[in-house]
Amino acid sequence: MRDIHSKGRIQSLHIFQFLKDGGLFVLCFLLVIVFFTSINLYEFVFDREPDGHVKGLERLELSEDHAVNAWGALQKLMGKKVANGSTVYEDVTLLKNGAVTMADHYPDVSPAKEAVTDAEEFASSISADFLYVQAPGKEETPLDLPYGAVSYGPAKAEEMTAFVRREGIDNISIKELLTSDGEDWYSYFYRTDHHMRNRAAYLTAGAVLEKINGENTLSEDGFEKITYKDIFLGTQGRMTGRYYAGLDDYELWLPKEEGHYSLEVPSEGIYREGTFKEAFLYEENLSHYSFDWYAYYAYLHQDYKHMILKNEDMPEGKRAVIIRDSTAVPVSVFMIAECGRIDLIDLRYTDASEDVYGLIEDISPDIIIYMFGPGYLGVDNAVRLH
Repeated sequence: MRDIHSKGRIQSLHIFQFLKDGGLFVLCFLLVIVFFTSINLYEFVFDREPDGHVKGLERLELSEDHAVNAWGALQKLMGKKVANGSTVYEDVTLLKNGAVTMADHYPDVSPAKEAVTDAEEFASSISADFLYVQAPGKEETPLDLPYGAVSYGPAKAEEMTAFVRREGIDNISIKELLTSDGEDWYSYFYRTDHHMRNRAAYLTAGAVLEKINGENTLSEDGFEKITYKDIFLGTQGRMTGRYYAGLDDYELWLPKEEGHYSLEVPSEGIYREGTFKEAFLYEENLSHYSFDWYAYYAYLHQDYKHMILKNEDMPEGKRAVIIRDSTAVPVSVFMIAECGRIDLIDLRYTDASEDVYGLIEDISPDIIIYMFGPGYLGVDNAVRLH
Protein backbone atom coordinates (compact mmCIF):
# COMPACT_ATOMS: atom_id res chain seq x y z
CA MET A 1 0.00 0.00 0.00
CA ARG A 2 2.87 2.36 0.86
CA ASP A 3 4.39 1.82 -2.61
CA ILE A 4 1.06 2.60 -4.27
CA HIS A 5 0.71 5.84 -2.28
CA SER A 6 4.31 6.76 -3.07
CA LYS A 7 3.79 6.18 -6.76
CA GLY A 8 0.62 8.31 -6.61
CA ARG A 9 2.53 11.15 -4.96
CA ILE A 10 5.33 10.88 -7.54
CA GLN A 11 2.83 10.96 -10.41
CA SER A 12 1.12 14.00 -8.87
CA LEU A 13 4.49 15.74 -8.62
CA HIS A 14 5.21 14.91 -12.25
CA ILE A 15 1.85 16.35 -13.34
CA PHE A 16 2.43 19.49 -11.25
CA GLN A 17 5.90 19.94 -12.74
CA PHE A 18 4.50 19.41 -16.25
CA LEU A 19 1.91 22.14 -15.71
CA LYS A 20 4.51 24.42 -14.13
CA ASP A 21 6.86 23.96 -17.13
CA GLY A 22 4.26 25.11 -19.64
CA GLY A 23 2.08 22.10 -19.98
CA LEU A 24 -0.99 24.14 -19.08
CA PHE A 25 -0.53 26.14 -22.26
CA VAL A 26 -0.18 22.90 -24.24
CA LEU A 27 -3.40 21.54 -22.74
CA CYS A 28 -5.27 24.78 -23.46
CA PHE A 29 -3.93 24.79 -27.01
CA LEU A 30 -5.07 21.19 -27.55
CA LEU A 31 -8.52 21.98 -26.15
CA VAL A 32 -8.93 24.88 -28.58
CA ILE A 33 -7.79 22.72 -31.51
CA VAL A 34 -10.28 20.02 -30.45
CA PHE A 35 -13.01 22.68 -30.25
CA PHE A 36 -12.35 23.97 -33.78
CA THR A 37 -12.02 20.45 -35.16
CA SER A 38 -15.28 19.35 -33.53
CA ILE A 39 -17.16 22.23 -35.11
CA ASN A 40 -15.71 21.47 -38.55
CA LEU A 41 -16.51 17.77 -38.11
CA TYR A 42 -20.09 18.60 -37.08
CA GLU A 43 -20.50 20.78 -40.16
CA PHE A 44 -19.00 18.14 -42.44
CA VAL A 45 -21.33 15.41 -41.14
CA PHE A 46 -24.56 17.31 -40.49
CA ASP A 47 -24.47 20.76 -42.08
CA ARG A 48 -22.38 20.72 -45.25
CA GLU A 49 -23.21 22.20 -48.64
CA PRO A 50 -24.80 19.96 -51.32
CA ASP A 51 -21.41 19.73 -53.07
CA GLY A 52 -19.80 18.44 -49.87
CA HIS A 53 -17.92 21.61 -48.96
CA VAL A 54 -17.86 22.73 -45.33
CA LYS A 55 -19.82 25.95 -44.84
CA GLY A 56 -17.41 27.50 -42.36
CA LEU A 57 -17.53 28.62 -38.74
CA GLU A 58 -19.65 31.66 -39.52
CA ARG A 59 -22.67 29.36 -39.90
CA LEU A 60 -22.41 28.46 -36.20
CA GLU A 61 -22.23 31.99 -34.86
CA LEU A 62 -22.31 31.31 -31.13
CA SER A 63 -19.64 28.61 -31.38
CA GLU A 64 -17.52 30.83 -33.58
CA ASP A 65 -17.62 33.72 -31.12
CA HIS A 66 -16.61 31.51 -28.20
CA ALA A 67 -13.88 29.89 -30.29
CA VAL A 68 -12.35 33.22 -31.32
CA ASN A 69 -12.44 34.45 -27.72
CA ALA A 70 -10.79 31.24 -26.49
CA TRP A 71 -8.17 31.34 -29.25
CA GLY A 72 -7.28 34.95 -28.43
CA ALA A 73 -7.19 34.29 -24.68
CA LEU A 74 -4.75 31.44 -25.21
CA GLN A 75 -2.46 33.66 -27.27
CA LYS A 76 -2.67 36.35 -24.59
CA LEU A 77 -1.64 33.81 -21.95
CA MET A 78 1.27 32.76 -24.16
CA GLY A 79 2.43 36.38 -24.30
CA LYS A 80 2.25 36.58 -28.08
CA LYS A 81 2.84 40.07 -29.49
CA VAL A 82 1.73 39.03 -32.98
CA ALA A 83 -1.44 36.95 -32.72
CA ASN A 84 -2.77 34.60 -35.37
CA GLY A 85 -6.14 36.04 -36.38
CA SER A 86 -9.28 34.06 -37.10
CA THR A 87 -9.84 35.49 -40.60
CA VAL A 88 -8.09 35.76 -43.93
CA TYR A 89 -6.81 39.18 -42.91
CA GLU A 90 -3.30 39.71 -41.64
CA ASP A 91 -2.30 38.74 -38.15
CA VAL A 92 -2.99 41.13 -35.28
CA THR A 93 -0.06 43.05 -33.81
CA LEU A 94 -0.01 44.16 -30.17
CA LEU A 95 1.48 47.64 -29.78
CA LYS A 96 3.58 48.52 -26.76
CA ASN A 97 0.74 50.55 -25.22
CA GLY A 98 -1.59 47.52 -25.31
CA ALA A 99 -3.61 48.61 -28.35
CA VAL A 100 -3.83 46.32 -31.38
CA THR A 101 -3.33 47.00 -35.06
CA MET A 102 -3.01 45.13 -38.32
CA ALA A 103 0.53 45.54 -39.62
CA ASP A 104 0.62 46.61 -43.27
CA HIS A 105 3.15 44.46 -45.13
CA TYR A 106 2.61 45.93 -48.61
CA PRO A 107 4.58 49.13 -49.33
CA ASP A 108 3.33 49.81 -52.88
CA VAL A 109 1.20 52.94 -53.40
CA SER A 110 1.61 53.26 -57.18
CA PRO A 111 -2.07 52.33 -57.88
CA ALA A 112 -3.23 55.24 -55.69
CA LYS A 113 -0.80 57.67 -57.31
CA GLU A 114 -2.07 56.82 -60.79
CA ALA A 115 -5.72 56.78 -59.68
CA VAL A 116 -5.55 60.15 -57.92
CA THR A 117 -3.82 61.77 -60.89
CA ASP A 118 -6.52 60.46 -63.23
CA ALA A 119 -9.34 61.47 -60.85
CA GLU A 120 -7.97 65.01 -60.48
CA GLU A 121 -7.92 65.37 -64.28
CA PHE A 122 -11.47 64.01 -64.49
CA ALA A 123 -12.66 66.49 -61.86
CA SER A 124 -11.17 69.32 -63.87
CA SER A 125 -12.92 68.06 -67.03
CA ILE A 126 -16.36 68.36 -65.36
CA SER A 127 -15.53 71.69 -63.67
CA ALA A 128 -15.35 70.21 -60.18
CA ASP A 129 -12.71 70.92 -57.55
CA PHE A 130 -10.56 68.06 -56.27
CA LEU A 131 -9.27 67.31 -52.77
CA TYR A 132 -7.14 64.44 -51.49
CA VAL A 133 -7.52 63.54 -47.79
CA GLN A 134 -5.00 61.12 -46.30
CA ALA A 135 -5.80 59.29 -43.06
CA PRO A 136 -2.75 58.14 -41.07
CA GLY A 137 -1.57 54.73 -40.01
CA LYS A 138 -2.41 53.88 -36.42
CA GLU A 139 1.07 53.44 -35.00
CA GLU A 140 2.75 56.75 -34.16
CA THR A 141 6.33 55.53 -34.68
CA PRO A 142 7.94 52.19 -35.65
CA LEU A 143 9.17 51.96 -32.04
CA ASP A 144 5.57 51.32 -30.96
CA LEU A 145 5.66 47.96 -32.75
CA PRO A 146 6.98 44.83 -31.02
CA TYR A 147 10.54 43.82 -31.80
CA GLY A 148 10.85 42.42 -35.33
CA ALA A 149 7.43 43.61 -36.54
CA VAL A 150 7.20 45.81 -39.64
CA SER A 151 4.30 47.95 -40.83
CA TYR A 152 4.40 50.18 -43.91
CA GLY A 153 1.09 51.96 -43.16
CA PRO A 154 2.45 55.26 -41.78
CA ALA A 155 5.16 55.43 -44.45
CA LYS A 156 2.58 54.85 -47.21
CA ALA A 157 0.45 57.70 -45.89
CA GLU A 158 3.48 60.00 -45.80
CA GLU A 159 4.50 58.97 -49.32
CA MET A 160 1.03 59.72 -50.74
CA THR A 161 0.88 63.08 -48.98
CA ALA A 162 4.30 64.03 -50.38
CA PHE A 163 3.24 62.87 -53.85
CA VAL A 164 0.04 64.95 -54.08
CA ARG A 165 1.89 68.00 -52.81
CA ARG A 166 4.60 67.61 -55.45
CA GLU A 167 1.84 67.35 -58.06
CA GLY A 168 0.13 70.50 -56.78
CA ILE A 169 -3.06 68.64 -55.77
CA ASP A 170 -5.05 70.22 -52.95
CA ASN A 171 -4.85 67.97 -49.90
CA ILE A 172 -5.32 67.46 -46.18
CA SER A 173 -3.01 65.35 -44.01
CA ILE A 174 -5.09 64.10 -41.09
CA LYS A 175 -1.86 63.23 -39.28
CA GLU A 176 -0.82 66.88 -39.35
CA LEU A 177 -4.33 67.91 -38.29
CA LEU A 178 -4.29 65.61 -35.25
CA THR A 179 -0.71 66.48 -34.33
CA SER A 180 -1.56 70.19 -34.29
CA ASP A 181 -4.60 69.46 -32.09
CA GLY A 182 -2.09 68.30 -29.49
CA GLU A 183 -3.72 65.39 -27.67
CA ASP A 184 -2.04 62.03 -27.06
CA TRP A 185 -1.75 60.30 -30.44
CA TYR A 186 -3.51 57.10 -29.43
CA SER A 187 -6.44 58.98 -27.90
CA TYR A 188 -7.61 59.57 -31.48
CA PHE A 189 -7.87 55.81 -32.20
CA TYR A 190 -9.79 52.86 -30.81
CA ARG A 191 -7.67 50.30 -28.98
CA THR A 192 -9.19 47.34 -30.85
CA ASP A 193 -9.55 48.94 -34.27
CA HIS A 194 -7.55 50.83 -36.90
CA HIS A 195 -10.25 53.49 -37.31
CA MET A 196 -10.17 56.94 -35.74
CA ARG A 197 -12.51 57.91 -32.93
CA ASN A 198 -15.32 60.39 -33.55
CA ARG A 199 -13.41 63.40 -32.26
CA ALA A 200 -10.76 62.84 -34.94
CA ALA A 201 -13.55 62.44 -37.51
CA TYR A 202 -15.07 65.72 -36.31
CA LEU A 203 -11.73 67.53 -36.71
CA THR A 204 -11.34 66.05 -40.20
CA ALA A 205 -14.88 67.08 -41.19
CA GLY A 206 -14.15 70.65 -40.12
CA ALA A 207 -10.96 70.81 -42.18
CA VAL A 208 -12.74 69.44 -45.27
CA LEU A 209 -15.66 71.87 -44.86
CA GLU A 210 -13.20 74.74 -44.74
CA LYS A 211 -11.90 73.62 -48.14
CA ILE A 212 -15.43 73.27 -49.56
CA ASN A 213 -17.16 76.32 -48.10
CA GLY A 214 -14.23 78.59 -47.32
CA GLU A 215 -15.01 78.36 -43.59
CA ASN A 216 -15.63 75.78 -40.88
CA THR A 217 -18.78 76.50 -38.92
CA LEU A 218 -18.84 73.23 -36.96
CA SER A 219 -18.49 73.60 -33.20
CA GLU A 220 -17.75 70.84 -30.72
CA ASP A 221 -20.24 72.54 -28.37
CA GLY A 222 -22.92 71.83 -30.97
CA PHE A 223 -22.79 68.08 -30.28
CA GLU A 224 -24.21 65.96 -27.49
CA LYS A 225 -21.79 63.17 -26.55
CA ILE A 226 -23.03 59.85 -25.18
CA THR A 227 -20.54 57.21 -23.98
CA TYR A 228 -21.34 53.51 -24.34
CA LYS A 229 -19.06 51.49 -22.05
CA ASP A 230 -17.32 48.31 -23.26
CA ILE A 231 -19.48 48.15 -26.38
CA PHE A 232 -16.95 48.17 -29.21
CA LEU A 233 -14.93 45.20 -30.43
CA GLY A 234 -13.09 46.61 -33.44
CA THR A 235 -11.79 44.98 -36.60
CA GLN A 236 -8.65 43.59 -34.97
CA GLY A 237 -10.60 42.80 -31.82
CA ARG A 238 -12.98 40.60 -33.79
CA MET A 239 -10.00 38.65 -35.15
CA THR A 240 -8.60 37.80 -31.74
CA GLY A 241 -11.54 38.18 -29.37
CA ARG A 242 -12.21 40.34 -26.35
CA TYR A 243 -9.70 38.64 -24.04
CA TYR A 244 -6.71 39.40 -26.25
CA ALA A 245 -7.62 42.94 -27.29
CA GLY A 246 -10.11 44.07 -24.65
CA LEU A 247 -13.21 46.17 -25.37
CA ASP A 248 -13.48 49.84 -26.31
CA ASP A 249 -15.90 52.46 -25.11
CA TYR A 250 -17.75 54.23 -27.91
CA GLU A 251 -18.55 57.95 -27.76
CA LEU A 252 -21.56 58.78 -29.92
CA TRP A 253 -21.72 62.36 -31.22
CA LEU A 254 -25.18 63.73 -32.00
CA PRO A 255 -25.78 67.29 -33.25
CA LYS A 256 -27.93 69.26 -30.83
CA GLU A 257 -29.78 70.74 -33.81
CA GLU A 258 -31.67 67.72 -35.11
CA GLY A 259 -32.14 69.07 -38.66
CA HIS A 260 -33.85 67.35 -41.56
CA TYR A 261 -31.81 64.75 -43.48
CA SER A 262 -32.17 61.73 -45.71
CA LEU A 263 -30.11 58.64 -46.49
CA GLU A 264 -30.52 56.57 -49.65
CA VAL A 265 -28.75 53.35 -50.66
CA PRO A 266 -29.98 52.70 -54.23
CA SER A 267 -28.56 49.18 -54.55
CA GLU A 268 -30.33 48.02 -51.37
CA GLY A 269 -33.61 49.91 -51.69
CA ILE A 270 -32.89 51.74 -48.43
CA TYR A 271 -34.39 55.17 -47.83
CA ARG A 272 -34.54 56.92 -44.45
CA GLU A 273 -35.62 60.50 -43.77
CA GLY A 274 -36.05 62.61 -40.67
CA THR A 275 -33.81 64.00 -37.96
CA PHE A 276 -30.09 63.22 -37.87
CA LYS A 277 -30.80 60.19 -35.66
CA GLU A 278 -33.67 58.96 -37.82
CA ALA A 279 -31.70 59.24 -41.06
CA PHE A 280 -28.19 58.15 -40.08
CA LEU A 281 -28.11 56.36 -36.72
CA TYR A 282 -28.42 52.56 -36.35
CA GLU A 283 -28.81 52.13 -32.61
CA GLU A 284 -28.79 48.33 -32.79
CA ASN A 285 -25.03 48.56 -33.40
CA LEU A 286 -24.73 50.02 -29.91
CA SER A 287 -26.83 47.41 -28.08
CA HIS A 288 -23.90 45.11 -27.19
CA TYR A 289 -20.45 44.19 -28.46
CA SER A 290 -20.66 41.90 -31.46
CA PHE A 291 -18.57 39.91 -33.90
CA ASP A 292 -21.02 40.83 -36.67
CA TRP A 293 -22.13 44.48 -36.49
CA TYR A 294 -19.95 46.80 -34.53
CA ALA A 295 -20.15 50.29 -33.11
CA TYR A 296 -18.02 52.05 -35.74
CA TYR A 297 -21.03 51.69 -38.05
CA ALA A 298 -23.49 53.20 -35.61
CA TYR A 299 -23.63 55.80 -38.38
CA LEU A 300 -24.79 54.48 -41.80
CA HIS A 301 -24.86 50.81 -40.68
CA GLN A 302 -22.20 49.40 -43.04
CA ASP A 303 -20.27 50.00 -46.26
CA TYR A 304 -22.22 50.06 -49.53
CA LYS A 305 -21.03 50.89 -53.02
CA HIS A 306 -23.09 54.09 -53.20
CA MET A 307 -24.81 56.06 -50.45
CA ILE A 308 -26.53 59.43 -50.81
CA LEU A 309 -26.67 61.75 -47.80
CA LYS A 310 -28.84 64.86 -48.17
CA ASN A 311 -29.38 67.90 -46.00
CA GLU A 312 -33.02 68.59 -46.76
CA ASP A 313 -32.74 71.98 -45.05
CA MET A 314 -29.99 73.06 -47.46
CA PRO A 315 -30.98 71.92 -50.99
CA GLU A 316 -28.75 74.57 -52.59
CA GLY A 317 -25.71 73.62 -50.50
CA LYS A 318 -22.47 72.29 -51.99
CA ARG A 319 -22.50 68.79 -53.51
CA ALA A 320 -19.54 66.52 -52.75
CA VAL A 321 -18.61 63.10 -54.08
CA ILE A 322 -16.30 61.17 -51.75
CA ILE A 323 -14.36 58.24 -53.21
CA ARG A 324 -13.45 56.43 -50.04
CA ASP A 325 -12.82 53.58 -47.68
CA SER A 326 -14.48 53.30 -44.27
CA THR A 327 -12.55 56.34 -42.96
CA ALA A 328 -15.27 58.55 -44.48
CA VAL A 329 -18.22 57.06 -42.57
CA PRO A 330 -18.27 59.34 -39.49
CA VAL A 331 -16.55 62.19 -41.34
CA SER A 332 -19.37 62.39 -43.89
CA VAL A 333 -22.21 62.47 -41.35
CA PHE A 334 -20.51 65.37 -39.57
CA MET A 335 -19.94 67.18 -42.88
CA ILE A 336 -23.54 66.94 -44.08
CA ALA A 337 -24.68 69.65 -41.65
CA GLU A 338 -22.91 72.19 -43.87
CA CYS A 339 -23.41 70.57 -47.30
CA GLY A 340 -26.42 70.02 -49.53
CA ARG A 341 -25.56 66.50 -50.66
CA ILE A 342 -22.74 63.99 -50.18
CA ASP A 343 -22.40 60.90 -52.35
CA LEU A 344 -20.19 58.18 -50.85
CA ILE A 345 -18.75 55.84 -53.46
CA ASP A 346 -16.85 52.75 -52.30
CA LEU A 347 -15.11 51.26 -55.32
CA ARG A 348 -14.39 48.02 -53.43
CA TYR A 349 -18.04 47.09 -53.92
CA THR A 350 -18.49 48.18 -57.54
CA ASP A 351 -18.21 45.97 -60.57
CA ALA A 352 -15.75 46.83 -63.34
CA SER A 353 -18.67 47.05 -65.78
CA GLU A 354 -20.34 49.86 -63.79
CA ASP A 355 -19.87 53.35 -65.19
CA VAL A 356 -18.66 55.26 -62.12
CA TYR A 357 -17.46 58.15 -64.29
CA GLY A 358 -20.97 58.49 -65.69
CA LEU A 359 -22.52 58.29 -62.22
CA ILE A 360 -20.34 61.16 -60.99
CA GLU A 361 -21.11 63.27 -64.06
CA ASP A 362 -24.83 62.78 -63.42
CA ILE A 363 -24.39 63.96 -59.82
CA SER A 364 -22.62 67.09 -61.07
CA PRO A 365 -20.61 67.67 -57.88
CA ASP A 366 -18.91 70.87 -56.82
CA ILE A 367 -15.99 68.81 -55.51
CA ILE A 368 -14.60 65.27 -55.76
CA ILE A 369 -12.79 64.09 -52.64
CA TYR A 370 -10.51 61.08 -52.27
CA MET A 371 -10.41 59.94 -48.61
CA PHE A 372 -8.36 56.88 -47.71
CA GLY A 373 -6.31 55.29 -44.99
CA PRO A 374 -3.05 53.56 -45.95
CA GLY A 375 -4.45 50.04 -46.24
CA TYR A 376 -6.04 50.28 -49.70
CA LEU A 377 -3.55 52.59 -51.43
CA GLY A 378 -2.00 49.63 -53.23
CA VAL A 379 -5.30 48.01 -54.24
CA ASP A 380 -6.22 49.06 -57.77
CA ASN A 381 -9.94 48.20 -57.64
CA ALA A 382 -10.34 50.18 -54.39
CA VAL A 383 -8.90 53.46 -55.70
CA ARG A 384 -9.27 53.61 -59.49
CA LEU A 385 -12.36 55.09 -61.14
CA HIS A 386 -13.83 53.15 -64.06
